[in-house]
Amino acid sequence: MTENEILEIFKKDYKELFPKLRESSAIIDASQGTRREVVLSMVLEKKITLFCGIVGQSYPKQLREKGLAMIEASNYGQIGYPVIIAPFISELGKQTCKKIGVGFLDLSGNAYIDINSFYMEIEGKPNKFKTKRELATLFSPKAERALRFDLLKTWPEGKWAGTYRDIATEVLISLGQVVKVNKKLDELEFWIEESKGVKTLDRTKLLNTWRENYNFERNIKVSLYSMENTPKIEERIAEFCSKRTISYAFTLFSGANRIAPFTRYNMASSYFSGNVDELKKTLDLKEVSSGANVIILKPYDDGIYYGVQEVRSLKVVSPVQLYLDLYNYKGRGREQAEFLREQVLKY
Repeated sequence: MTENEILEIFKKDYKELFPKLRESSAIIDASQGTRREVVLSMVLEKKITLFCGIVGQSYPKQLREKGLAMIEASNYGQIGYPVIIAPFISELGKQTCKKIGVGFLDLSGNAYIDINSFYMEIEGKPNKFKTKRELATLFSPKAERALRFDLLKTWPEGKWAGTYRDIATEVLISLGQVVKVNKKLDELEFWIEESKGVKTLDRTKLLNTWRENYNFERNIKVSLYSMENTPKIEERIAEFCSKRTISYAFTLFSGANRIAPFTRYNMASSYFSGNVDELKKTLDLKEVSSGANVIILKPYDDGIYYGVQEVRSLKVVSPVQLYLDLYNYKGRGREQAEFLREQVLKY
């Protein structure tokens, strides 16, 4: 959407979207030269002016740049309270606006204004102008390989001094893909600026965003039943794979029990890249529609094996992958995920 299109929709809809602003008037401020700014004069207990700038791309980086420009253009609040108008402001964008001290109004109905005695905050409204997933570039299977690298190579110290080419080589993606991922991380401001121009990855923000966009259902799940107890069937799965050099790694509660035990479980869960029919026949597993005590997952991408660790002779997915799987799993998965994060990842 162009700035003019955003402006016209805003002028037409803002009183319906934001009832608190019904007594205000929208005026185009021609004094800003080629910039199209909107001034909302709100009459409440006393006249309050919102000095609003329009932005089409609402990534945190663009919001921060626009917000800082609005602060300066408003003479640091002397002309009016700086506010950004955009089609949609995400939770990350909202955090950016609050951090630099500007408000926002989006065409989807979300808002944040905090000036003098006037306060308005509306959240949770879905993006009305979503044409494609804005984070698709960041959370495609190949891009996630770079994210695993970023989170695991910077863990636990938080810093890593390698190159983009090192990342591409290690996780088997193109150099161009690595560049795209890091450009998106920059747009979304997942880097923390430190002294002397040094930046470190904001692992907490990235992991929080990833967990909300992670789709566990992309894996192909096969539900099975075994007459043997859970520890025994886990050992047999590991032995089966080791003898045949088949890639596997335990996840969900099978993985958590070996890294950060939190609750009892009776379901063996493992990623597996071999022939499921052969596994079923050899281990005497029966495919069932209910009552399963074994879950075999055919991974949506081999990147899930990155950072696999060996614990008590069994392979387990990395703490990052384990957290993502548990957080998006039913039952007590989320509780176990947060315990794992607190005890192991610590970010």
